[in-house]
Amino acid sequence: MNRQNKISDWINQQLTKGKYSFTLAYLYDNMPDKSYISIKLALKRLVDKNKIISISKGFYTIIPPAYQNLGILPPVMFMDDLMEYLKRPYYISLLSAAALHGAAHQQPQVNFVCTTLPSMRDTNKKGMQIKYVSKRNFPEYHIVKKKTETGYVNVSDPVLTCLDLINYHKTIGGFNRAATVINELSEEIDKSEINDNILNLSSKANMQRLGYLWEYECDQQELADALLRIIKEQSSYFKIYNLNPSADLQKQKVNNRWKININTKIEIDE
Repeated sequence: MNRQNKISDWINQQLTKGKYSFTLAYLYDNMPDKSYISIKLALKRLVDKNKIISISKGFYTIIPPAYQNLGILPPVMFMDDLMEYLKRPYYISLLSAAALHGAAHQQPQVNFVCTTLPSMRDTNKKGMQIKYVSKRNFPEYHIVKKKTETGYVNVSDPVLTCLDLINYHKTIGGFNRAATVINELSEEIDKSEINDNILNLSSKANMQRLGYLWEYECDQQELADALLRIIKEQSSYFKIYNLNPSADLQKQKVNNRWKININTKIEIDE
């Protein structure tokens, strides 16, 4: 049996153990009799045969038979292992998180992941795209674990997802798309989830925008009331902000309790 087959057997054994990824360092440790060159050549042949794929330098995913036609695993199946390898906190975010909560108006073509600074380069492999958004202040709360075929993955809960959708509305295709997904996602939120921790998730401006959307566009009066109560416990002063921070300023009389200047027309897709 040649060296490549031995490595192939080792990779197949990983699948039988329910492992769908491995690091180059881990492979070296398990193949002490193999040279660096022979291992790299074997891995290249396996990549060419679409048995494995390099997601990041030194990190590989294994493509089981059920995913051979796709040529790659869904990111939720390897993201936890990848980010542990990169030593970065993370959570599945934005439209990808909304989809996992059953509230995506359209299935996203891009996989969104939030992590810390410094920014990460997007991943493009076999038609799969992972877009990373970065935060200076990474949240400690409102991140939940969702079970996958390979274990668990970190996901922003519906509250954090709503605030991120507003904050990164340009990234997902605009403010109206954000409002559409928020409208669906809000059905998954209980008012008990609106607590003091929300104050650390985003800017006050975005919380005011979310409160306005809940009250006037999403028919979520209880959520809006709960959010307003939490914000006012910290400060009763509200500065005026544009609803869509990316749209042109269209000054008009602000007569809503969120002090939101309606500078864009919200059109929620049903």
